[in-house]
Amino acid sequence: METAERAAGRHRDDRADAAIIDAVLDQISAGGTLSGLSLVTIARTAGVSRNSVYRRWKTKDDLYLDVLASINRPLPDLAGQSVRDDLVDLMAVIIERTLDPRASRILRALNAEAELFPELHRRYFSEVVTPRRQATRRVIQRGIDTGELRPDIDVNLTAEVLVAPILSRMSQGATADLDPVKTSERIVDLLFAGIESRSAG
Repeated sequence: METAERAAGRHRDDRADAAIIDAVLDQISAGGTLSGLSLVTIARTAGVSRNSVYRRWKTKDDLYLDVLASINRPLPDLAGQSVRDDLVDLMAVIIERTLDPRASRILRALNAEAELFPELHRRYFSEVVTPRRQATRRVIQRGIDTGELRPDIDVNLTAEVLVAPILSRMSQGATADLDPVKTSERIVDLLFAGIESRSAG
């Protein structure tokens, strides 16, 4: 998301960027809504000038997309030796994000106001969610190809079932007791009971 000013070589202050993104997360965590926040309020909370915000992000959609991207953990480097272990690693990253209360709050805010921010919702799923879903599907498909998983399973449905328990907990704000590794292992192993190839077992 390079703006024309970035392309022209305008210096970006990473500290100001982080302060502005934190201001949005703090405001939403305090009960604010995406539609209710103004760039003026965000600038005041961040302790920067209004022009500092406008120079970086021309619209709230652009700013919110960067905020949403900031809460995501990088995809892990998968070993590629065990489908089960790779799925656990992918799930652990998702759970780590849900343990951040500000991350969970802004995702719930986005879902609540999806109709008011359709382009933001579309871009978030296209640019942030889709790559993660594709990584999970590739691992599942690899498991089918190597014989670790049953050949008749639905790849998309399996990927959705994996993340469904976490999304359910997040929607309820009940993620504080989740452990990234242990919870991931429990979910993957529970699902594996149904999708693992009988010959592999």
